[in-house]
Amino acid sequence: MNYTVAFVGNPNVGKSAWINALSNAHFQVGNWPGVTIERKEAVIDFAGDSYHLIDLPGVYSLDEQTNEEAVTSRFLAEEKIDCIVNVVDASNLSRNLMLTVKLRELNISMVLLFNFMDEVKKQNIVIDQAAISHRLGLPIYAGSAFDHQREPLMKQIQQACRNQSFYHPLLDAESDRYFVYLFDLIHQAMPELDDRQAAQAVYACFEGKAQALKQLMDQGLKLESLNQMTMERLEKNQIEAVASCMRYVSQRDEKRYHMTHKIDAVLLNRWLSYPLLILFFVLLLMIVFNGSRPYIDFINQFFNEFLANYIRFYLDFLPVSILDLIISGVLGGVGGVLSFLPLMALLFFFLGILEESGYMARVAFLLDKAMRAFHLSGKAFLTLLIGFGCNVPAIYATRTLDNQKQKELCATLIPFMSCSARLPVYMLFASAFFPDHTGAAIITVIGFGILMALILALVVAHFKGHQETTIFLLELPVYRMPRLSVLLQKVVREVKSFIHKAFTAVLLTMMLLWALSYFPNGDVKTSYIADFSRHAAVLFEPLGFGTSWEAVASLPAGISAKESVVGFLSQCLLDEEPERIEPEIGRDLREQGKLLLNAVKESTMQLFTVEKQEGNKALNTSIQQLFTDRYAPLRAFSFMVYICLTIPCIMAMNALYQEYGWKLLLRSIIIMLIVPYVVCLLLFQGLSLLL
Repeated sequence: MNYTVAFVGNPNVGKSAWINALSNAHFQVGNWPGVTIERKEAVIDFAGDSYHLIDLPGVYSLDEQTNEEAVTSRFLAEEKIDCIVNVVDASNLSRNLMLTVKLRELNISMVLLFNFMDEVKKQNIVIDQAAISHRLGLPIYAGSAFDHQREPLMKQIQQACRNQSFYHPLLDAESDRYFVYLFDLIHQAMPELDDRQAAQAVYACFEGKAQALKQLMDQGLKLESLNQMTMERLEKNQIEAVASCMRYVSQRDEKRYHMTHKIDAVLLNRWLSYPLLILFFVLLLMIVFNGSRPYIDFINQFFNEFLANYIRFYLDFLPVSILDLIISGVLGGVGGVLSFLPLMALLFFFLGILEESGYMARVAFLLDKAMRAFHLSGKAFLTLLIGFGCNVPAIYATRTLDNQKQKELCATLIPFMSCSARLPVYMLFASAFFPDHTGAAIITVIGFGILMALILALVVAHFKGHQETTIFLLELPVYRMPRLSVLLQKVVREVKSFIHKAFTAVLLTMMLLWALSYFPNGDVKTSYIADFSRHAAVLFEPLGFGTSWEAVASLPAGISAKESVVGFLSQCLLDEEPERIEPEIGRDLREQGKLLLNAVKESTMQLFTVEKQEGNKALNTSIQQLFTDRYAPLRAFSFMVYICLTIPCIMAMNALYQEYGWKLLLRSIIIMLIVPYVVCLLLFQGLSLLL
C-alpha cells in the first residue's frame, strides 16, 4: 500500500529532523506552489508498504493568516492524507498541545510524537504519557530524532494509516450535547456524508463560516439550530482541553528556565544587549567572510589558472574563439559558482547555530522595534548585515524571515548593501581620484546604499500589497546546544540546493557576456559590448561618467561579478597577456596541495583580521585618465555610487529568481535601473553647480 503521512507541528519542533532520521537523509527539497516556503518530503519503505512523508510548514494555528498557515491548512483540507504525525516539543507541551487539539478536529488518523525527551529528562519534567494519551484519544510516541529508533515510530504510523479513527471533540457537557445533536441533524439531512465530513460541517458551523451555513440551510436546516455555538466558546473548550492535559505534567518552571534566565540576564541586559549584539555580528561576519576567503581564492586560482593553463596547453589545436569560450565562459562560470560554496557553507552553518540555539529569536526581539519603523522585522537586520559581505547568501538567508511580505521586501533591499565584491571598485576609483580622502569616499558611497534601502523600504511599504496587517508574535525559546549533525545536514542540503539552482543560469549568462566582449574580432576594445557602450555613453553623460565609454562598458561586465569591473577596465586600459607556463602534472599537483594547505592555514589564522586592499599602480594611473577635467572627482564619485546602487551580479539575480520568481526579479531590476540613474543624475547635476 502507498500512504501519505503529513508531519505537522509548531516551528522548530524537529519535524525535519524526524523525516531526516526516518529517511536516512534521502529527502527532496523544493518550494510549495506560489510561495517561497520550502517543501521537504521523502518516500520510504517499511514492512512492505510505501510511505510518502511530507514536512508541512511550522504553524501555531490553522487560521491561514500567514503563508505558512495557508499552506499547511489547505494541504490538510484538500489532499488525501492517511496519517498526521503531530510533532510536539515535549518540554513545552502547554503551547504545542493547542495545535494538537485543533488537528484532532480534522478527524485524520494521528500519532502524537513527543520530541526532545532528552531535554525533558534534563529539566526534571515528569509527563504521564498514558493519561494524556487517554485524554486525547491519541497514541503517543516519545523520543528524540537522534536516538536512531526508527522502527517503533514507523509501527505506530503504519497502524494509524491502516486504522482510520474518528475523534470525538473535547467539549464541556453542554457543548458536547449540541455537537451530537447537530452531528445527527446533518447526517439525517445529508446521509451521503461520512462521519468525518459531518464533523467538519459541525465545526464549520461553530466557526460561523457563511458558506457552510448556507449549504446546510439549503438542505432545509434552520439557522437558529445552527448557531447556538460560538467561536469564542469553541476556543474556550480548546483551552480547557489543553489545561486538562497539563494536569498530567509535573514541572518546576524556575528550574526549567534557570539556565535560560541566567544567559538572558546578560544577553538581554538593558546596557549590554546591543553592544554584545554588535560585537557578535562583527565577529560572525569576520569568521564567515575571512574564514571562507582563502578557500574562495584557492577555487578561483584552481579554475582560472591551474585548469585554464592545462586547457590552454592541451587544447591549443582548437580555434582561438572556442578555446577562449571554454576558459572564459564555461570554466569561468563553473569556477564562479563553486567559489561561493565555502561562503555559503559557513554562512548556513552559523545561521543554523543562531536558529538552533534560540539566539535568533533574541535578535528579532532586540531589533524589532527599530526595524519596524521601516516596516521590517528584527530578523531582517541579520540578512541585510550579511549583504555587506555578499548579497547572494543574504538573499538566501531571507527564507528565515517570518512571512512572505517581509521576505520579498528584504530581498529587494539587499542588493543596495555594498557587498565585498564592490570594494575593489570603490578602492580603485577612490585611491585614484580621492587619494587624501579614500576612506571617507568609500564610507560615503556605502552610506548612499544604506540610505536608499531605508527610503525604498518606506516607499514600498505604502503599497497595499506590502502593508503589514498581522500582529507580531514572538516566542523566546529556551537555549539549546545545537547538534553538529543537524547543522551539517542543513549545510549539505543548502549547498546542494544552491549548486542545483545556480549552474544553468550562471553558465548561460557568463557565455553570453563572453560573446559580447569577444566578438567580432577577439579584442574587448572593439567588441560588441564596447561598440554598444560608445553609443550608449550619451545616456550616462548627465550622470557624469558617460564621457568615458570604458566606464559605461564596465557596467554590463560587472554582471558576472562586481569585481569584474576592475578586470574589464584593466583589459581596456592595459595590455596584459596571461602568463603561460608549460604544465607538469606532478609539480603542479604538489603546488595545488601546498596552496590548499595554505588556504586551510589562512582560514584559521586570519579570522579576525581586516585585509588591506593593494591596488595595481599601473591601473591606478590609467584610471585617472578616464576623467581629466575639473569635474573628474565628481564623475568618479558618481560612478562609484552607480556601482553601489545598480543591478547586482548574476549570482545575486539568480538567487532572487530561485527564491522569489521572475516577478520579483524583474521588479528589482527595474528599481535598480531607475534608482541609480535618478540618484546619480541629481548628485552630479546638483554638486556640479557648486563647483
